[in-house]
Amino acid sequence: MLRPTQSMLASSRAARRRSAREDRRKTLVRLFRFLVRTVGTLGGIAFDLAVLIGTPLAYLAASFAVIDLPASWLFGHGKMTGLSLGLFAGALLVSAFGIFRALQGAPPVVPVRPRFAKAMLALGWVFAIFLAVADLSRLTT
Repeated sequence: MLRPTQSMLASSRAARRRSAREDRRKTLVRLFRFLVRTVGTLGGIAFDLAVLIGTPLAYLAASFAVIDLPASWLFGHGKMTGLSLGLFAGALLVSAFGIFRALQGAPPVVPVRPRFAKAMLALGWVFAIFLAVADLSRLTT
């Protein structure tokens, strides 16, 4: 490697080759680090977007499943299987998580005001009740 006081013209051919190899290596390392940072940033953006879109939809689906599955079991419209029990348990966990976060006053996951998020959670439950009643009435006729 050249010292800062040496010039390229005074160096040997081996020193120039070594310097060129070091420059290529540094360039490749910089490129690799840039690509890793870019992929990491894009992955973070994709994860944030999935959470942003998926959380409200998961709360809505869970509220419907918590009401509709036991009602269909109770009225004999659906069989209680391992899959349906697992779905019910998962829906119960997601619903409990959303309700406990709202009761504790935790900030919502999506970028809305907490009061709006609580109102939407409550409206989701009301909508889930209407959908469950509609589903059960469709099955009884």
